[in-house]
Amino acid sequence: PRPFGINLFGRVVLRVVLSAMANPADWGSIKEVLNAPLVSVPWDASWISVFFMWLLLPFNLLQGIVAGLVGRLFVCISIGLCCCSGGGCSSMGSVLAGRPLYLAFNWWRYIFAGLTALLANGKSRLSLFMWEWAAFGKERYWWHGEGVWMWSYTDCDKVLKSEQSRKPAFGAIRAAIPDLFPTNLLIFLSNAGDNSEWGAIRKAVHHHFLDHGCGKSYQTRVKELPTKIAADWSSPKLKDLSDLTLVQKTVCKCVFYMCFGKWLEEADALIMIGWRTNASMWILPRLIHRFLFNIGIGKIKTLREKTVGIVEKYELQEAFVSMNGSLDARWQRKPVVTLCDEIMFGIGFAGIGGTCAA
Repeated sequence: PRPFGINLFGRVVLRVVLSAMANPADWGSIKEVLNAPLVSVPWDASWISVFFMWLLLPFNLLQGIVAGLVGRLFVCISIGLCCCSGGGCSSMGSVLAGRPLYLAFNWWRYIFAGLTALLANGKSRLSLFMWEWAAFGKERYWWHGEGVWMWSYTDCDKVLKSEQSRKPAFGAIRAAIPDLFPTNLLIFLSNAGDNSEWGAIRKAVHHHFLDHGCGKSYQTRVKELPTKIAADWSSPKLKDLSDLTLVQKTVCKCVFYMCFGKWLEEADALIMIGWRTNASMWILPRLIHRFLFNIGIGKIKTLREKTVGIVEKYELQEAFVSMNGSLDARWQRKPVVTLCDEIMFGIGFAGIGGTCAA
């Protein structure tokens, strides 16, 4: 008999080869997408900045903790209220200067201040934003991350209904791409004009996965959900709703079935739960991820790779190939797995993570 190690290696190689053969010729490799060169990394999030952030940790923590508890100081390190107002002693000043390395200290203390304020407000982002708004005098605008925020319904409604020139950012913080977020995620695309990439992608998603995709409209698949859930949950009890894993698995299965007409197996649903359980990873900027040795980014890359693996397992590649082919040549993704990753990120992040959070 052959040694166990050789047999195991042979099985792994065979599995990889068979997987590659099952994919369309222009499908590509999700590993290559996830490990592509990093995009738009500011100097204050460079590894040399991380080194000095660790080296000066006691000073950064002291300033950050105090500023995260005292609103007036938080405003000071955010936009500057001293002699260098709006200049080099604030996160806003760093942003206006292009986030250079020599102003990185602003971000070291600002990040610890933000984390302190988040903890002090019960780890609720809404409570954090309300605390920041109060610290800024409850005015029309306040500063958070790398941009200006607003709170009134009138202002927010006006922005949401307007054309928006967008960039890869999440919560007014530059997004870590392509390892944490896909580079051309739908929420990063500008919606300006009648013929935008954003509009084309949205229409294609509706056509291929909701209105006519997978043989049925999503309304028909939604009506079938009670039967699907009953088969999995044969004797439901009110106390079962306290089983968070059970509820999250059910959400994953329902969302996936609504989009693709496939009911996930238990193991696959457990993987997709990661879109909720890893939610805290997406609110952290690259500087913090590197400060924590990219452990969080590693988890997200694994999740994205396994999610695409589930698409391949259920042989849904052609749906993405068809969608990609329907797009204008300017917006087609090469390889197609890039589009799959972008769409599955949206389904996982908003469809699964958002629903589970609600």
